[in-house]
Amino acid sequence: MKRRDHVLEMKDFITKMMDDTAEVLDSTRKDITTKIVDYTFVPGKDIIETDDDIIVHIALPGIKKEDLKLNVSEKIVEVRAKFDIEADISGTYVTLTDRQTGIVKRDVILPKKVIPDKASAKLENGILRVKIPKLEKTELHTVKIE
Repeated sequence: MKRRDHVLEMKDFITKMMDDTAEVLDSTRKDITTKIVDYTFVPGKDIIETDDDIIVHIALPGIKKEDLKLNVSEKIVEVRAKFDIEADISGTYVTLTDRQTGIVKRDVILPKKVIPDKASAKLENGILRVKIPKLEKTELHTVKIE
């Protein structure tokens, strides 16, 4: 009977140890996920297609032009930036300082091929506007039916 009690005690000990280990691993995973989300910011985007151009708008609030890197290929617009934003809120009794640092990454797949070396970009009011001419223009030709 004593041996059976000892085996049950060991089983309970091992079960508790495994539960504790799983809890620590789950907590660590949540912490890592939170840090990745806090450190990397994925901005919103709009893609506008005209007859001649593809226009991409990317929201980059608080990002300075000199901290921004923009690459354009025939099918992709890549945006990379580091940000270091500090905000001070002062009141009668409390002063708060909030600082955010991290990396902005956004790859936008374009709906049509474009001419990358003819691209133009402008950052205004926190919106990056990238205008790129299409490689193949959409032109309609009227065909006479015989």
